[in-house]
Amino acid sequence: MGRAQDSQPSTAEHGDDALQPTDGTFPSITFDLVDQRFTERVTDAGLPGGVLVVSTKTSEKEEVQSFTAGAGLDQSSPVPLAETSMLPTTAVLLSLVDDGTLALDEPVGRTLPWLTGPAGTITLRQLLSHTSGLPDSVTCAEPTPSACDAAIAGTALVEAPGEGFRVTDLDAHVAARLAETATGQRWDELFAERVASPSGMTATTYADPATTGGLVAVDGVTTPKDLGPLLAVIRDGGRAPTGLQVLSDASVQELLRDQTVRLDTHTEPWVAETGVPTYGLGVWRDRLRGDDVASVVSVPNRYGLYPFVDIGRSAWGIVVVDDHTNPRADAVSSSAVIAQLTAAALRNSPD
Repeated sequence: MGRAQDSQPSTAEHGDDALQPTDGTFPSITFDLVDQRFTERVTDAGLPGGVLVVSTKTSEKEEVQSFTAGAGLDQSSPVPLAETSMLPTTAVLLSLVDDGTLALDEPVGRTLPWLTGPAGTITLRQLLSHTSGLPDSVTCAEPTPSACDAAIAGTALVEAPGEGFRVTDLDAHVAARLAETATGQRWDELFAERVASPSGMTATTYADPATTGGLVAVDGVTTPKDLGPLLAVIRDGGRAPTGLQVLSDASVQELLRDQTVRLDTHTEPWVAETGVPTYGLGVWRDRLRGDDVASVVSVPNRYGLYPFVDIGRSAWGIVVVDDHTNPRADAVSSSAVIAQLTAAALRNSPD
């Protein structure tokens, strides 16, 4: 495994012994150990390669470190977004909240008249926190957004809005349709205008709904290099490396807060796979600080991609593998260990 480092101007434990704290710290965890474990993560899964990117910002510069295993991936390699697409989706919707177009706690049925009854009372907050009560999936009559709208409208909720936690692609679809209806713009236009362009992202695209069964804002493609600026937006209170303010600091703080505080989340399979029991808006809350705001958040996907933001260390990182060979639980949990090791190594690094 190789490691490269460069500097630029500012612009869940899973039973691993190395993750067991001593006196509340992790003194044995260094980036050399991260390097070793990342190599093992890639080779044990029989993958051609992987890359781990870590960026730390100080008042003087931004330092980017990269660790590579094998030769199959680098910082410009395309990787599937899958569930990671919830972060750019959330960023678009929160930008609409910031400008007053939408409100987090307004029933979506006011804007989407095809959602009626209990489904019409779902709020944007509940969509972005997977507490909407929508089911895991629906069968659309044809692979078009309108057909999926009709299928969702005709499907009963699994539980009342706000009363349960369930990770479902339908939340992203309904949120995206809410944004499209409120603005009169297509989803790809909204993403480009509100997130990609001001953040400096040029290689992240959403999949055509026809390839996702008609669902909007579900899946797509990114690269490690392109995803970094969006993680920096979360790290830096809504400001992108370009210097533009993509989100308000208030929206970022709301994103970091526990949106599942009253709920039993342990029946959700993703909780078992990540070891993380609480969720914010579009992100998992990997590590908490003294109040209800997370200090480390993540947006992993089923293929082992594990981006995270460490607010306390002013850092972000991305574990990048394309692990189609393992069941989802193994792919996610194996990358979760690397992300958590990396966060521990960051805490042991000198300021």
